[in-house]
Amino acid sequence: MSRGVNQALEAMVETYVVCQLVDQPVAFNYYDIRRMNGGSSMFNPAHTWAEPDLFLMADEEIIEKSENALRKLCSIQKHPDPVIIPEKPWEGMIGGQATSLQDPFYSIVLWDPVEAIFKCWYNAYDRFVNRANYLPFANQGSACCYAVSPDGINWEKPLVRKVLYDGSLENNIVRFMSGGTSDTCVLAEQAWNVVPYGVEGSEDRWVATVYAAYDDPLYSKGIAVCFSQDGLEWRMHFPPVLPLDGDCHSLAVDPVNKQFLMTTRSHQHANLCARWGRVWKRHIALAKSRDLFHWTPMETVLEADDHDPEDTHLYLMYIIPYGHAYIGQLLVFNTDKMVLHEQLTLSRDLKNWQRVGDRKPLLERGEDDAWDSKHVALTNNPPHPEGDRMRFWYGGASAPHYQAGYAALGTGTLRRDGFVCWEAGQREGVITTIPLRTTGPTWIILNVDAGRGEVFAEVTDREGRPIKGCRRTDCLPIRGDHVRALVNFKVEDKDLFSRGNFMRFGGQEIRFRFYLRNARLFAFKSPNVEPLWDEAKK
Repeated sequence: MSRGVNQALEAMVETYVVCQLVDQPVAFNYYDIRRMNGGSSMFNPAHTWAEPDLFLMADEEIIEKSENALRKLCSIQKHPDPVIIPEKPWEGMIGGQATSLQDPFYSIVLWDPVEAIFKCWYNAYDRFVNRANYLPFANQGSACCYAVSPDGINWEKPLVRKVLYDGSLENNIVRFMSGGTSDTCVLAEQAWNVVPYGVEGSEDRWVATVYAAYDDPLYSKGIAVCFSQDGLEWRMHFPPVLPLDGDCHSLAVDPVNKQFLMTTRSHQHANLCARWGRVWKRHIALAKSRDLFHWTPMETVLEADDHDPEDTHLYLMYIIPYGHAYIGQLLVFNTDKMVLHEQLTLSRDLKNWQRVGDRKPLLERGEDDAWDSKHVALTNNPPHPEGDRMRFWYGGASAPHYQAGYAALGTGTLRRDGFVCWEAGQREGVITTIPLRTTGPTWIILNVDAGRGEVFAEVTDREGRPIKGCRRTDCLPIRGDHVRALVNFKVEDKDLFSRGNFMRFGGQEIRFRFYLRNARLFAFKSPNVEPLWDEAKK
């Protein structure tokens, strides 16, 4: 396809995105766009939430001033029951009970647009089961299993028939080890990530990562990548692409900057702690790659600090490019009680991370007698869009970390863009953004719940003086619950300079001000504005 046609297609897609202004947010599907273009790319995730002109209230620096409004973290609402449970011996079912599982079902759940079905790779780890540790038999104590679903809630476990378990191939175990090599996974067949993949001339559709051992006196272990056409039969690439690193890691795709993001615990960080005389703790380190094989050095980007309890370790973080920033699903480990839960982080540059929501759980553990009472871990994949909500999946366990108990896979939902909101009650709340530099015509779209109240918007100059035509008194009220509500200002008859919803400010610096009564604001979307972030830090 010619370059001109490609550009036209991209413009058509962007126009479609812009046109969906009210209550119909677009689910960007880079996979389908690339297929339409007739090309391929390594960076073709089935879905991405990245929208550079969508500003989340999860970013604590976007709002400079607030009056009579509170900023609140919004937790994921759980489905009442787990959706994938252990049923077979290779899933940890022993003597009719699944009380021997060491970890939650660490998992990956992806929508496959080609087959129009959800696919799940989930890890069942039971070190009390004695299994042969060589091909073609299942690994000692662990199995990565495969399931499919039409809706992400009702799952089936198809027979994969690739691994012998107890003398039979009638199981849903997936093998990542390569038959022609002597390699073996350090954590058996535990897959930490699966992401869509596409390279010109390659038939592979999926890439996975595992923490693997390698027969080398210097680099004895590390993160290895595996490739597959169908997600069931895998080829492991050796040597590991990130040697020595990798126990507990996550791989994400950044389609905006066309790069892969790997987070794990840095081997070098442990060496530095020993040199500095510091107590080593689990932490978050980040590396980047264009091609999965050549990586930047691991850089520590997030550690427990004085605002955390003394026993806090940062166990794992999966990164989601979302809106104008990056959302981090941070798995927090408290070693005193050996329990884990999920918190929320945010960064705009992948180096400086905000601990969002006063470090309260984004995903809470269940009650004391619940199946997920001690350990919850969100799956290593972006949430899936469901209308005006997003669906997440998570592994849960009833026992403290690495102790025998019950484990399964659960699910839950959250409002689209709804990680954090600014909320006001009957007394009107007012929130004002940091300065914004305009680079062209713009408009304002709000993700707002005003089902029992109303919201007004206003545009001011940098000093906070309302701009003619964009004052609160010019704004038509927004009422109801909307994930994309277009702000309209009054248009006067015969007034060619009325603002309406299409505003020009000639490159000046402005602010947005929002008035909330019995309402919650989750995000605003406004093209051709650049927040002056450096001003926010002064």
